[in-house]
Amino acid sequence: MDQMAVIKAEFDRVLRAFERSPAMQRILTGKLTVDHYKSYLRQTYHYTKDNPQIQSLATVYFQGSDRKFVRMFYKHAISEIGHDELALNDLKTLGENIDRVRIENPLPATVALNAFVFYQIYNRNPIGYLGYLFFLEFLPTSSGAGYMNLLEKAGIPREAMTFLAEHTSVDVYHNRMMEKYVTGLVMTDFDLQAVLYTLRGTGKLYADMLQSAFEHADRPDDWGIDTLEAARYSSHQAGLQESAQDVA
Repeated sequence: MDQMAVIKAEFDRVLRAFERSPAMQRILTGKLTVDHYKSYLRQTYHYTKDNPQIQSLATVYFQGSDRKFVRMFYKHAISEIGHDELALNDLKTLGENIDRVRIENPLPATVALNAFVFYQIYNRNPIGYLGYLFFLEFLPTSSGAGYMNLLEKAGIPREAMTFLAEHTSVDVYHNRMMEKYVTGLVMTDFDLQAVLYTLRGTGKLYADMLQSAFEHADRPDDWGIDTLEAARYSSHQAGLQESAQDVA
């Protein structure tokens, strides 16, 4: 069985379903506004900030020959660090104050996207994580350029699309890594089915996150502050001020 061919075929099916979702139809039919895009960037910050740690977490469960992929996973995870800041920079380019974004609670649909893959790793088959990675890496390389053109028509400047531009180009390299992951880690039909399930789930939950972000732009609601994030930022700033005083 050509497992990569099976996964790619499933991705194509999931992509078609994803583009039929209400959120994507808003984009594809030219009904997206700058405020919708800003809301998308806020939630993009929240889900991407966890991605490097999620990928590293998956390696805890690698056994036997799986361990030869630990180094590659870590390098891949390191390359994802800072992508959350790209989303914030795009927001800043659009005139938004990004300090609040860092410490606000994500929308529940955004938490659901990350919680889904955590659950796959912890409670199901950790190899299923590849389905999450596959969807998020192949989506921008297959369709990102077209989505960016539609955003530009909606009045969003290219300089506020650095997050999308980065993934449209860099993820081509990551796609080649996916070939190696699938060949070396998807050893059984149980593994393959876990990857396919997580791929489907990620497509569905990503569409839900987009829809929730757009609805939040239309009808804003306050989901409060992430008190732990806020406390850590506050402690860090206090430490910096103390260091500056010591130097003076």
